[in-house]
Formats: sequence, structure tokens, C-alpha cells
Amino acid sequence: MRVDVIDSFDTLLQLRGNWDAVYEADPEAQFFMSWTWIAGWFKRLRYQWIILAAKEEHGSSDYVGFFPLQLRTERARDGGFQNELRTGGSYFAGYTGFICSPEIQDDVVRAFAEHAKQINWAKLHLENIFASPQRLGAFLGQFPPSEFLTSKVKRPDDGDNIDHDIYVYVNLPGSWDEFLGERMGSHTRYNARHTLRSIEDGGEYRITNVTAATLEHDLNALLGFWKNQWAAKLAARYHPGLPQAMMNNFRNMLSSCFEHDALSLPVLWRGETPIGVQASLIDRKNRSLISLLNGRDLTIKRPAPGFALHLYSIRWAIQNGFAIYDLQTGNFSYKYDFGGIERRVECLLVSTKTRRNLRNRLDSRSLPVVLTRANGLHEAGELDAAAQACRQILDADPAHVGALRLLQQLAATRQAHLPRDLKRAAHFHQTGHLAEAEKMYRAILNVEPKHFDVTYLLGVIFLQQRRYEEAERQSSLAISLRPDVAASHYNRGLALVKLDRVEEALASLNDCIGLKPDHSQAIALRDNVLKTFGRTASPPSRSPSSGSPVR
Repeated sequence: MRVDVIDSFDTLLQLRGNWDAVYEADPEAQFFMSWTWIAGWFKRLRYQWIILAAKEEHGSSDYVGFFPLQLRTERARDGGFQNELRTGGSYFAGYTGFICSPEIQDDVVRAFAEHAKQINWAKLHLENIFASPQRLGAFLGQFPPSEFLTSKVKRPDDGDNIDHDIYVYVNLPGSWDEFLGERMGSHTRYNARHTLRSIEDGGEYRITNVTAATLEHDLNALLGFWKNQWAAKLAARYHPGLPQAMMNNFRNMLSSCFEHDALSLPVLWRGETPIGVQASLIDRKNRSLISLLNGRDLTIKRPAPGFALHLYSIRWAIQNGFAIYDLQTGNFSYKYDFGGIERRVECLLVSTKTRRNLRNRLDSRSLPVVLTRANGLHEAGELDAAAQACRQILDADPAHVGALRLLQQLAATRQAHLPRDLKRAAHFHQTGHLAEAEKMYRAILNVEPKHFDVTYLLGVIFLQQRRYEEAERQSSLAISLRPDVAASHYNRGLALVKLDRVEEALASLNDCIGLKPDHSQAIALRDNVLKTFGRTASPPSRSPSSGSPVR
């Protein structure tokens, strides 16, 4: 099985006939995997996307399977960037997955999994994955536990005791009367008949269906109702920008579905005022009407707009030969009034055991994204983070012109900021904010690794924090830069005393005294060591004339 990677929208347009043929032949394919939905979503998606397309090596030139994916680039906890793959329609599609010719499904999905492992990612999100156990098992079986972790993702809890892993659908009979008699209890059946009569008696209420002329108005009404009901709650619970982003996606996708004759959008009116709108997707292949979104005037109780529009949609579906009314995610109680049946659709996560990208590097497709983010970090003054991003780019492409250029700009910026940064770091140090001072000293050394004063002062911080091994190493670095500075030898001697490395400590203290014979701290410490360990003083290893002290 050969797998190609498609990342051009023009190519996706050319593949429609092939895609439609696979979609129609696949008994597991559902609307959110149709060309209509995937092309509409990818056309507007602000993230990168790819499609894995499988074909038989020695068969027809047509593809026999498609696996749409999003390639996301996120910052990890350590500040570095990592790649993530997400199933193509998420987070917006009710179901996601892959489509393929059923007679070779195991070969196709295994080939998809093997090719996915050739892409450098740290996480593979299978959101709302809709596949038979056989297909899903064949796919997941290619990610061995020795290298990957596979887990179920718990959906966010909105505090309403709703299980969003439960999807509810209704099997539709051949007639409306059968539906009323077989799917509804007597009380709900009475309310259903009364509600529809109140709308269809030619009085105060009426229902209209969307047309090209009314599409914009009807969508505005729907999204206005939805915003009033959900925007504040979602903004407070998740992110202030989430409601508007969702409304943009609803508008884009519903408009796209209308263009492809796949949208049902009845509007319930009271007089000249809309009081409810129901958006459903028309899945003719599976004879399914998918309830995607509804909105209503929350002040209207009778007739209940949501109930009325569900009834209208179900009756329309039955009259037009549909077999399923799909109420999607969440075991909300009202869904069972229509004879709802449950099925479980879960979110799974495959992640690398190392929690890092495969092959420990960025995928080449993400390098332009990371460079853009690095430039943003530079502009925001996050120079270390920008440099880290550049190094990741260069790990993947050592000759990357943009990353090399940005690193040069960062070096120039840091050099210009050096006096200011050193002054700030010294202030932190003097005022006892040692962690902040250490962070700034390290940042300065990233720019100028042989800066003696900073090397020396970082060693002082380690002594103050009783990090004696680090203090000894850092003092040794300072000595390698400036062997004529007595204070560095003293600091190293002090660290060595704390580490019980007596002979080395005495040698360092003698070096200090050799450079500065009146160094009272070094003399006192040496005498104390000699007294404690019963040693005899040895002459300084360095004569006073060999250098002049700086401090």
C-alpha cells in the first residue's frame, strides 16, 4: 500500500470524484468525512492540514482511502515547540476518522498509521473518532506501548452532569404516525400534536425554510440566539475569544453546506419575529439528518421553539425517506423524548513516550509557523524563547535562512541590551532576589559566554544558595577566564571546603593568598582548615608579583 500526502487545496478539488466514490462505497463513512465537509473545513482552516491518501501499489491509479489531518504547532511546558496531529474535522466535527474501501480496510488503516509515524509529532489526537473496533484496533495496533502511550481523553465537565461521550440518535420509521405511536410516550405525543397544530393552523406562528435570499438573515438569527444562550458561559469557562470563533465556524460551515445542498434550516416565526432556528446537516448517503445547532428565544415557553423545530425536522426527514435523526453529543434528557438510542463516541490520544516529537525534531511543514512564532517572541522581548525556536528550526533544517537571520538579529539585540540587563541582574542580586538574578545572569551568558563578571557573580549566587558543587564549577570557569582575580580562587576554595575536598581547597586558598597576601578571609579560612585537619601550611603556589587583584 502506497500513501501520498496531499496538502494543496487545488489537489483536493481535483480529487472530489475519487473521494466521493470511496465515501459512497464505505459503510462506515459519515457526513463529517464527506468531501463537502472536509473541503469546506480545510478551505477556511487557519492551521495547516494534510490528507493521507492510500492507493494499492499495483492496482488502479485511484486512491482507496483518505485520512484527513490537521498539523498543529504548540509550545510545550519547557517553552519549545512541538507538533501535534488532529483528526481532520476536529474540533468542530461530530465524528472524525478515515474512509476506505471496505474489502481492504485493514491494509489501508495500517498504512495510514505507519505513514503517520513518519511525520514528526508528539501527540496524535483522535477526537470524536468514529470507526468500528476492527478498524480502530488495526490502526492503534501500529503504535506499540514500548514507544507510544494511548489513552482516553476525558471531555471537559460543564457542571451539568452531561456525558458527552454518549451520542443520541433516533431510528425513524416509515411514517410520521408510526413515529408518534412507536417512539413517543403518550404525554409527549399529545404535546407534539398540539405544538404542530398551533404552528400550522395559519394563526400566529409559521415555519419557513432557508433560501439563497434568506440564508444570511436566517444564520444571523440562529447565531444571535446561540450567542445569547451560550457565549457568556463559554467565554467564562474556557476563553473570551471562543464564542466568536465558534460562531465564525458555524457561519462558514453552514454556508458551505448550503452551497452543496446539504443544509436544512427551518425558522420558527411568531408574526414577523423569528423565535427559533434549527440547523441540520443532510447526509443523503446514510439517510441521516444530523441536528448540528439550534437557537431559540429563551423567553418563549409555549410553543417551545426547540421542541417544535425538532418535531418539524423529524417529520421532514421521515417524509423524505431518511432513516436516522442524529441528535449528536450529550445525553440531554429531551433527546429521549423522541425515542433516543445511545452510542458511544470517544476522544483518544496517542502520544510519544518521550513526550517529544518523533525523531526529536520539528516536522518540516511546521517550520514557517515556528519562524513566525519566533519573530513574534522576538518582538515581544522574549529573546531566549525566540532563540530556542530558531535552534529547533535549525535542528530540522541547518541551512534555514530565516532562522539563521533571526538568530543574528537576536544576538545583536542582546548585545545592545547587555549593559541594561547586567544592571538589572546586579540589582536583583543586591536586593536578595537570587532566582531572578540567576535567570538574568544565565541569559547574559547565552549572549556572551566569556563575560567574566557575570560568570563570577553566578558562582557567588551558588555559594549563597549552598549549591557547592555548582559553585565550584562556576568559580573554576571564572578562573579560566581571569586567573589573576583572587576572589575567584577564594570562592572556589570555600566551595571545596564545604565539599570536604581539603587538599584542593588549600591549593585554591593558597592561590588566592599568592595573588593577594592580605586577603584576610582566605588566610582565616586556610588557618581554620589547617587547624581542623591538623595540616601544616604550605607556601603559596603563586607569587604576589604574578598578577594584580581586580577586587
